[in-house]
Amino acid sequence: MRHPIDLEALGTLFVHRVAPVAALIHIGLSSSLIDQRCRPGGPWQRLFPSIFLLSRAGPSREQLVQAALLYAGEGAMLTAFDALYLHGMRSVLPTADAIHVLAPRNSGAWGHGTLRLERTDRLPKPALRRGFHVAPLERAAVDAIRRTRSIPDTKAILDEVSHYVGIQALRAELAMAPRKGTTLARKLLGDSPARQLELAVMDHRPPSVPQARTPQPVG
Repeated sequence: MRHPIDLEALGTLFVHRVAPVAALIHIGLSSSLIDQRCRPGGPWQRLFPSIFLLSRAGPSREQLVQAALLYAGEGAMLTAFDALYLHGMRSVLPTADAIHVLAPRNSGAWGHGTLRLERTDRLPKPALRRGFHVAPLERAAVDAIRRTRSIPDTKAILDEVSHYVGIQALRAELAMAPRKGTTLARKLLGDSPARQLELAVMDHRPPSVPQARTPQPVG
């Protein structure tokens, strides 16, 4: 015999109270009931197509991130500012900007007001941070830099992340990234003599000082 579903307690079954419609239908809810509970003033909210928040409060940033990853589908991962935060970086904190998610090229998801979805053939191996799949630190840093025009923020991200992955890892990631939005980072991490001071500061090692040559006697 099928037991009645406690709709008020249903949210506790899902991480961050975020549920895909397929899971709700699987446990016995009808599409009409789901739509009814998501009407204005109702107890649930639709965050993305087919992704619901089983609460009338919020959504919090964590709930939006969970919903974005579920909507983007298998293989998706968080990148840019939210990923940096989950990695433990504190130089630039997430704001109310759209959540940046990397997804496989064949993903059927689309970007929305609170979701920046980037389909790519160059998906890195994700790391697991606080229950979320996130891009590696150097990829998250470069994706964040691509989305900011702030010189201080760009320098702060490079400075903090370089302590953990090293400048060479950041250079390698930049080499594969689109040039748009990365001009400043490429200059700061370049090999030209004009940028040696910035590299020394980020590496926290004293800059090398050219030694004066001793004049040689003529003849």
